[in-house]
Order: sequence, then structure tokens, then C-alpha cells
Amino acid sequence: MSLEQRQAEIDAEQDAKTDTNKLVWFIAGFIGNFIGILIAYIYQPEPRASQFLEKPEEYTAFYKDTYKIKVRGIQLTYALIGFAILAAGAIITNLVVLGIIGSMASGTL
Repeated sequence: MSLEQRQAEIDAEQDAKTDTNKLVWFIAGFIGNFIGILIAYIYQPEPRASQFLEKPEEYTAFYKDTYKIKVRGIQLTYALIGFAILAAGAIITNLVVLGIIGSMASGTL
């Protein structure tokens, strides 16, 4: 890997971290469930064109590829975290409700 390719990857990773709104993807996973996760996987925003001004083709190609991969990873991670919290909350709620129902049925409430 050339120095230029490595620099493109470093720049793309940093920009992807700053450009991706983690809260939006957390909410997408929390509210959108599987659909939010699917959207996080499918949606790939384009990097800002200003990143490529006066840059060689090789830099641009590596930058775009790395940017899209990194953004997808961040989006998926936060959507999955949102979904996991939703699922954990639903499980805990169900266990509490089932415990209350069980207590009511046995007359120990």
C-alpha cells in the first residue's frame, strides 16, 4: 500500500467519524427496529466533494471506498445498539409483567 493510499484511508476514517450522526442511527435502530438496521446497512452517503479538490485519482478512489465502509460500520453499530436497548427493555418489561401476573394468579401479590 502506498503512502498516498494510506493517507486517503486515514482521512476517510476521520471524516466518516465526524460526518456520521450517531444519535440519528441509534434512534433509527431503537424506533425503526429491523427497518432501521436495514436502512443503516443500505444507505451510503457520499463524502463531501471538497475532500477531493486537487487530489489524485488514486487518493480519491481509496478515500471513497474507505469512507463508505467506515460510515456503514458506524451506522450499523449505532442502529444495532439502539435495537439492542429496545429489545432488552422489552424483555425486562415482559419479565416484570409476567412476574406480576404470576403473583396475581398465585394470590401472593
